[in-house]
This record gives sequence, structure tokens and C-alpha cells, in this order.
Amino acid sequence: MKKSTLCLILIAAAILIGCLMGLGKLSGFYNSEAHLTAATDSDKPKVEAPDFYVYDMDGNKVSLSSLRDGRKAVINFWVSWEEDCVVGLESCEKAYKEFGDDVLFMMIDLPNDGRETEDMARKLIDAKGWTLPFYFDSDNEIWQYYDVTGLPSTYILNSDGTFYGFTQGSLETDALIDAINNAQ
Repeated sequence: MKKSTLCLILIAAAILIGCLMGLGKLSGFYNSEAHLTAATDSDKPKVEAPDFYVYDMDGNKVSLSSLRDGRKAVINFWVSWEEDCVVGLESCEKAYKEFGDDVLFMMIDLPNDGRETEDMARKLIDAKGWTLPFYFDSDNEIWQYYDVTGLPSTYILNSDGTFYGFTQGSLETDALIDAINNAQ
């Protein structure tokens, strides 16, 4: 192979890796200016998370604002058939055990995506023995407010209800715990 061809391949690989790292796909968690404003950027306005209603495991309609009560929040959108969602929920379960009720955890299943049902989600939750608070977007509305374009999608809110960070895809426990600790 010619040196010039090898050099071009290496440059292309370096650019690709740089782009992926810039998007946070290799680091596990990032603050995305396209979606959110980082809390540490004091020169940028904070963006308040939209309020929404979901249904809890007992079928009660509850809102984000009624549950948050001045706490930081982790909002995770998921479906039972996606392996990355299951991995992300395992990470959320570990973080929930560390933070308990000091942080609001909302694991929101999307049962109306055409492939997911509430029954499928409940079976997975029971099989895994998760203790996280689970909710259902049975009205199929919330994912639109949060611009969910892929699953899983996880949002971290500061205690004032503004966005801190966002990630899409599988989530590492340590990255999640760090993001919660870094949120204000």
C-alpha cells in the first residue's frame, strides 16, 4: 500500500474518531448545545425543561413539576425491546440506589411507538426486579417535547428545572453518576 493512501486512511480515521468524541458517543455523556444549554456556561441562558404528564405504574396521571420538588432529575426514555435501553436502565438502577429520593428518577416507557406495549415493559421491569420509578407516555406526547429521536435518551435536569445534559444511546453508570453530581 502506498504511503499516501495509508496517510489518507489514517487522517480519515482520526477525523471520524474526533467527530464521534465531539458528539459524546465515546465519552458516554455530554452537554449538547443542539438540545440543551450546559449549566456551567454562565454566558448562555438556561433552558427550562418542559412540564409534562405521564402515567405511573398504578395508572395515576402525574406531572414532572408535581414530582420534582426542587430536586435534580434524571429522565430516561426507553423501550423494552432495545438492548441499549436495558443496559441504560441497569445504569439508572445503580445510580438510583446511590442517590435514592434525593434525585428524581423518571424512567418513561414509550408504549405507543408501534412495537412497544405497556405489558411488555411491565414484564421486563418485573423480570429484572428494578426498583426505579417507572412511568408510561401512554398519550404518546412527551417524546416530542424532548426531541427524542433515538432510544434510549437520557436527560439530566438541574434542581431549578433547567437542562444540564443529554445523552442518546447506552449509558455507563459512572458517567451518569458524574453528570448527576455535576448538575446544579
